[in-house]
Amino acid sequence: MPSSISKRELKVLDWIYHNLRRDSIDKVMHFLSMSGNFGIVWFVAAGTFFFANINRQAALGILIALGVSLILVNLLLKNIAKRPRPYEVRGEDRDIIIREPKDYSFPSGHTFSSFAVASTLVYFSPAIGFAAMVYASGIAFSRLYLYVHYITDVLTSAILGVTVGILISYLYFL
Repeated sequence: MPSSISKRELKVLDWIYHNLRRDSIDKVMHFLSMSGNFGIVWFVAAGTFFFANINRQAALGILIALGVSLILVNLLLKNIAKRPRPYEVRGEDRDIIIREPKDYSFPSGHTFSSFAVASTLVYFSPAIGFAAMVYASGIAFSRLYLYVHYITDVLTSAILGVTVGILISYLYFL
């Protein structure tokens, strides 16, 4: 087991796997995770804000958050950390329900981008931002539930995502 992976983290994932997995929940977690692929749900939100002329600045904020996420997480941090995914480390088979991600585990791009977008949206509308935070939390939990991320991947990504979202709002929009 690589040194960057603790047995406690695998125990948390195993507990979720053995105690929370249900067919009905599987479908919800699969949907939440897939909606976070490539920031799909957030691109749809940006398109809605822009093309429905609801708030074009919010649409721009979403796109900036997604761009920062792509560069910081997918191009830099994942390739520096090179942390293997839990299903790769676990000796036993785990049904992860989704297609196995081929990139590294740390940090969680789904979580980072979701919290960066949600934090940016808080600036434009606290109610919409709060709803986006709840949705981002669902996406983050789905990554644990599906056995594709460790809890430190998700928690670190949530903290970094919120930080980036606040910085975007502060630097660009204030």
